Amino acid sequence: MSYSILRVAKVKQAANTTGIQKHVQRENNNYNNKEIDHERTHLNVDLIHGREKQNFNELIEKRIEEGYIGKRKIRSDAIRHIDGIITSDNAFFENMDQDQVKKYFRDSLEFLEDEYGKENVVYATIHMDENTPHMHFGVVPLTEDGRLSAKDIIGNKSALTKLQDRFNEFINDKGYQLERGEPKELTKKKHQDMDRFKQETKYHEKVFLEVQQKVEKQEERLDELTATLEPKKVKFKGREIKTEVKPKLLGKPEIIEKETGNIVLTPKQYKKVNEQVTAAVAIQKDYNRLKNTDLAKENQQLRKDLKREDERYEDLTKEYTNLYLENEKLSKENSLLKSHISVLEKNLRVLYKNTKKLFKDKFKGFRDVLKGDMQKQEVENYFERVHVQEQRKMREKNNSLER
Repeated sequence: MSYSILRVAKVKQAANTTGIQKHVQRENNNYNNKEIDHERTHLNVDLIHGREKQNFNELIEKRIEEGYIGKRKIRSDAIRHIDGIITSDNAFFENMDQDQVKKYFRDSLEFLEDEYGKENVVYATIHMDENTPHMHFGVVPLTEDGRLSAKDIIGNKSALTKLQDRFNEFINDKGYQLERGEPKELTKKKHQDMDRFKQETKYHEKVFLEVQQKVEKQEERLDELTATLEPKKVKFKGREIKTEVKPKLLGKPEIIEKETGNIVLTPKQYKKVNEQVTAAVAIQKDYNRLKNTDLAKENQQLRKDLKREDERYEDLTKEYTNLYLENEKLSKENSLLKSHISVLEKNLRVLYKNTKKLFKDKFKGFRDVLKGDMQKQEVENYFERVHVQEQRKMREKNNSLER
């Protein structure tokens, strides 16, 4: 028998919500997930919004504006989004057509609307382009009294277990005959972190590209300013003059004044020039550093790092999927073995009871036969003793007559 599977998790940041949106609505151009069949992506559909793309953050904020009636201002780090997934195993969907698959997820959506409130379910998208059909859904954690509280909506582990129990009961009432999925103990934080990691990685890649574009624009602007900037000439009135006295044989000595080419500065002028030179040196250093930074090479290395981490995520996801399916298979086998053991125990109890009764009856018959044999033996011994006594008396009487 197949299993009903429902998972939910808190989404902590708007950037993560954006990452989920891109994955759910297939907004990225390239995916390393080899399980995605892009030729079937057109079969994906949101049961709430159809095939029209949505901005998940805007849907969430709009719902909060409509439904939040708390007196306090919502904290910036408050959980505004709960993301979840509903599915089963491949065996369950194997013989279904598309309409039957969609019906299963529509019935599941009905459960979500009953559980969280129809207005609080902001998306419910069926993915038909992967190996196993599944439905991503998003919920705004608004309580019945208008508070925003993911803690009250999700609760602790015990509450999540009860949620899965209710879902299994609800879906079976629709006639699906599914066993309840085993508790999610296999990956715990690991799988959730990897999922968040992929979303955050895509987001930070976008931020990096935006920053890179800004740097390139500033670099171009700096080149333009440098090309058009004319050196500022500082005018100084004082010039150093060297005076030479050339003696003559007759008459007065000749006085000759020559410019040395040096400039004579007042302390104020020297300070001003020194400040300008210091600033120019600092600007030149920054400019050289910016020019010598190989942004293309750095960008290429970052892309390689991102690709490597993305591939690592895909490997971990594949490993998790295999382990999860193996766990489900082993759990099913364990259930069958437990059922078989229960039947054997019942049969052993019946066999023991019947054997005990049979031996009791047989032993009673054996005991009666044995008792009868013993009583018969005692009678025969009695007659033998009487016969011996009679013979002894006859011998004694004969002996008396002879004397």
